[in-house]
This record gives sequence, C-alpha cells and structure tokens, in this order.
Amino acid sequence: MRRRILAAILSVTAVAIMLFGVPLAIVVQRFVDDDAALRVERAAVLASRQVPADFATSSDPVELPTNGDGIVLALYDHDGVLIAGSGPTVADAATTEALGNRIADVELSGARVVAVPVAADERVIGVIRAEQSTAASDSRTRRIVVLLAALAVGVLVIGAAIGYVLAGRLARPVRRLRDAAVDLGDGDFTIDVPRSSVPELDQAGQAMTATARRLDDLVSRERSFSADASHQLRTPIAGLRAAIETELAFPRADHTEVLHEAISDIDRLERTITELLTIARTSEIASAPLVLAEVFAEIEENWRGRFARADRPLTIAAVRYAPTVRGSSAVLRHALDVLVDNALRHGAGEVRIDHTVTETTVTISVTDEGPGFSTPTTQDEPPSPHDDTSLHGLGLPLARRLVDALPGRLTITRDAPHPQIDIVLQRTLPTPT
Repeated sequence: MRRRILAAILSVTAVAIMLFGVPLAIVVQRFVDDDAALRVERAAVLASRQVPADFATSSDPVELPTNGDGIVLALYDHDGVLIAGSGPTVADAATTEALGNRIADVELSGARVVAVPVAADERVIGVIRAEQSTAASDSRTRRIVVLLAALAVGVLVIGAAIGYVLAGRLARPVRRLRDAAVDLGDGDFTIDVPRSSVPELDQAGQAMTATARRLDDLVSRERSFSADASHQLRTPIAGLRAAIETELAFPRADHTEVLHEAISDIDRLERTITELLTIARTSEIASAPLVLAEVFAEIEENWRGRFARADRPLTIAAVRYAPTVRGSSAVLRHALDVLVDNALRHGAGEVRIDHTVTETTVTISVTDEGPGFSTPTTQDEPPSPHDDTSLHGLGLPLARRLVDALPGRLTITRDAPHPQIDIVLQRTLPTPT
C-alpha cells in the first residue's frame, strides 16, 4: 500500500517536472542564444559607427575596435571585398545579405555570424561582419540546464520525502481498517478502529465498528437462545410427558381428553418458541403498556396444575386495581416463569407472587419458604454442578436478561432463608387517589 502510494506521488512529481522543466530548458536555450546574438549584433553596430565614410578611397587603414568577448570583426566594401579585420576573403551569404541593407544573423558550424550594413548618404558603402564561437553560449546553456536538472532532482527528492510521509499516514489507517476487517471476519466483534485524519476512512471505521457491535449483539442473542429455550421448554415438555405417561398408566374413559390437553400444551410450546425467537433476534423489545393483572392470570393458568401435582401452594396476590407498566407482556411472563420454575424445583413450601406499587414503579416479588441459595459472584458465573443449593440460581442470568430487556431491574432482596427476588418495572400511569 505504501509503495503504491509513494510510486503514485513520485510519478505525478516526475510528470510535473517534465512538463515544466523541458519547456523551461528550451526557453532558457533560446534566451541564451538570443542574448549571445544580441551581444554580437551590438558589437557589430558599434563597430559600424566607427567606420569613416571614405574608408574605400582613403589611404588610411581602418582600425576596428576590439572586445573581450571573443568577437571577431571584419569590414567589407560594397563589392564584398575584405578591407580590414578577420573574415572570409570573399563575402559569404550573411555579408551578401547585409549588402542589401538588412541585418543578417546566422549560425554556422560552431559560430554565430552577424552582418550589419555600413551606410553613408543613405546608401550602403560596406558591411561589418561579426563572428563569435558558440562554445561560450553552449557552455552557459549547459550550466543552466544542469542547474535546472539539479533542481528537478532536488524537487524529486523532496517529493519522495513528502510522499513517504504521506504514504505512511495514508497507509497506516488503511492497514488498521484492513486488520479490523480481517479480525471481524475471524469472529472478533470487539474491534474498535482508531480515528485518523482521513474523514472517509474514519467513516468506514465507524461503520465497521458499529457493524461489529451489531453482529456481536446478534450472535450473543442467537447463542443465548439455545440456553433460554432449553430452560423455558424443559418444564412444559416434562409436564406433557408426565401427562401422557399418566394417561397410559391410568387411562380415562374419554381418550380424547389427553389429546386436547396435549394440543393445548403444544400450542403453549409453539408460542413460547416464537416469543423466545423474537426476543433473541430483536435488539430492542417492543415497549408498550402491559396490564399486570393479565400477566398474573397467565402465570396462574400455566402453573396452578404443576404446583397441585407437586402438592405445593402457589399464591398470587390479587391486583387491587389495574396498574400498567412499560414493557412486553411476553418478556415479563417468561421472566416470571423462570423465577417460579426455580422456586418450584429448588425451593420449598408456598411460592408467593406479590406486588407493590409506588408513584413511578411497580415491584413484583417472588418468594418461597426454602432454605435459599448462594448468589453467584458474577452474573455469568455458572453454579457448581455438585452444589444442590446453587441450582436455584440456574435461571437467574436468563431472568436478569429478560428483565433488562423490558426494561426493568432484577434484584435479589433476600437470598436465604425464604429467598425473595424482586422485579422493578416503570409505571406508565400515576397511582390513583
């Protein structure tokens, strides 16, 4: 990832240098050539001003000026004959062009030639030919090009350094995002992608973290369904089995009675499975006002026969008026089923369900007359399979999850003797006066 980002940055930098440096080098070369030509032309013009008008007929020799730029001057008459200086004996093309009253600027092999006409009385009487080697201008051009190349290399190095840093900053959060995705694929739902300075990557990381939380919640609820279903279905299935075995041992005159009872029990089992699946697969339980008297009536109907067969009393306090609480009737019923089942299986004496009402809450209490139980040190700590007193707490984690989903609060008010477990729910209506 880092190499690809660095290569991309360097490629862009190199292309930018090429697009800018090559035209700049061409412009610099032309500028140097034009400057050299201008110097040679200026030397020729200055020399033409010192040529006397009668140089062709005068016996005095013409002295051409000298300079330190390596420019060689030559004077030709109007016939193209060399009069003074150094140059071709016969006028060359540049000199011939200048005789036509035009400044000629040509570049020959290794030399730059400028021919300037010499005029008197508005007519051309001669030509000053100036010649200079191109070695100096070429050397100057090379120095400038080398300097530009060095600057380009420096820019490329700086770009590489900046690209390395940026590639690291960009690759680091991408690697963290990749590692988080791999961990999530391996089943680690505790991932938490750190924030970076790239908004798009931060949004992707937040979305992945939120997805991990949802998956963790979904998988946890799906895993808990098997334990919840086992706990909730064990008692009704055992009751159904006992009823069928009793009917086989002591058949009644009407054999359809047991079938109708079995169908009723199967209907309750189907409803229980459907409700448990809904609870397990729904992150938020639908919260609506529920009537406490209706829930108590269902508990009475479901458990009265089982307590009668166990020769144990079940007392459910009458609801003096109809307080409504916030939550789900099915969830509350399952939570009470768990507590009543624990009291029946592992408690003793009378099992009592009572309630108290305040202005804001309704507290449901489940008690029995048994010796009590040992409270686990943590919610998820399993009880010892060899300690019979701890079996009373098998359903407490399930009951606590159900009550928390209502939402509500489950507290163990008294663990021994005569244990009491309270479910505190929020009211939806004020206490009547």
